[in-house]
Amino acid sequence: MNNLNVYEGENSVLDFLNPEKGMIPPLVEIPDALNPYRKDGVRIYAKLMNMTPLGNVKSFPAVNMLHNLKDQKDVHTIVENSSGNTVFSLAVVGRLLGISNTKAFVSHEVSSGKLQLLRVLGIQPIINEEPICPDPEDKESGIYKAKIKGKQKGWFNPGQYDNKFNPQSHYKWTGPQIWEQTHGDIDVFCTGLGTTGTMVGIGSYLKEKNPRIKNIGVVRQPNNPVPGVRTSNLLTQIAFNWQGIVDATEEVGTVDSFKFSLELCRHGLLVGPSSGFALNGLLQYLAKAKHKNIRCVFICADSPLPYLNEYFEYLDETAFPTIENANLLINKPNDTHQRVEKTNHLDWGIAVEDAFSKIYKEPKDRIWQLVKQNNEVHSTDKIVLLDVRTPEEYLDAHAPNSINIDHITALSKIKHLSESYKEKEVYVICRSGKRSDLVTTALREEGITAYNINGGMIEWSQKNYPRWRPEICNTSLK
Repeated sequence: MNNLNVYEGENSVLDFLNPEKGMIPPLVEIPDALNPYRKDGVRIYAKLMNMTPLGNVKSFPAVNMLHNLKDQKDVHTIVENSSGNTVFSLAVVGRLLGISNTKAFVSHEVSSGKLQLLRVLGIQPIINEEPICPDPEDKESGIYKAKIKGKQKGWFNPGQYDNKFNPQSHYKWTGPQIWEQTHGDIDVFCTGLGTTGTMVGIGSYLKEKNPRIKNIGVVRQPNNPVPGVRTSNLLTQIAFNWQGIVDATEEVGTVDSFKFSLELCRHGLLVGPSSGFALNGLLQYLAKAKHKNIRCVFICADSPLPYLNEYFEYLDETAFPTIENANLLINKPNDTHQRVEKTNHLDWGIAVEDAFSKIYKEPKDRIWQLVKQNNEVHSTDKIVLLDVRTPEEYLDAHAPNSINIDHITALSKIKHLSESYKEKEVYVICRSGKRSDLVTTALREEGITAYNINGGMIEWSQKNYPRWRPEICNTSLK
């Protein structure tokens, strides 16, 4: 271990990126203000993988997968299905090893920020229209296409979803680090489940050291986007035996993930939404039993910087300070942003439960029964439920009897919509409540009685209101 943190010579950067030669990522106890169980002797520590040289938890697997590539000198192109930390880390390490090209299959719903970051790092994005609930064996999935591309001469597909060197990196490096940093005094380990490599590697190592350690895996709630982690349904497609390692799972949604991340950042730990996700899952687990005098560790996978715009999409404006003298800003907002500034009108926002009672003729349990039996659901007369998400989001899960028109199209044809709905009440929904607020505002300006459903489909799903989902995804229905 290089205690002075100096790297020199021909392989200086490779040594810097090598977990065996660099500084150990910190283990930091979170402040008491974020730990409601501190009075009971419960200690909670954040393993800051955002403090690795490449700033993310995937850098360890990237190093391990590439260093264990047998025909490294014959490879000229890396190809992986990833729009974030994994391919970013592979590209950097690969270039230092002489692999000059990296290509990434990314979803057609990738954010512009992530897309531009890939290009900044010299990665060529290949946009792929992913099917709903993509299966690695589905020939239309980016995972499958990357695997086929990787069979070409001179190409390499690391395949983070089934490459044993993914979890092995955490078994070899991160697990021993945590054990040494806690001096073996650890009772609970918690992390989000995505490829599950982090859990399988660290969880296996810790269980071997002390079988009484509890491994807690956190999964995301259906229809609740959180970067890097999966729903229980999507985890069925993962090749690693995470089920044999995990003692309990907790389910966390989008809003709480970003909210807890925000609190961690404001208390000095600059970590992203999947970190807030893991902390929230750990606290949910601790709330279910009276734990005393135990030590817990959770993984912080990366920083908040790639996701800055999403904090403002998913969290209410009250979570952020106001901007004084905003009128002096040199770059004036465009019309869409001006609309955003005028939105969040309390007089036409409506809670999910209130909207549901207005829209449907029957109670929640009965609607769920009809949905699960694939029977027709009836809405109240003269009511329109307008879903303004993308067609792909709508197909993934949507409220019964909703009509899908994406918000850009809806805004461009607002006069036509207003003419069609002039005798009706319109309830507008999107993913988080921001896009739907734009459309609600525009409809109101045309004289339509319109209401924005607060919290959008995220809130709808969190409160378990009925939603149609494709047959392949039905295992997530409650």
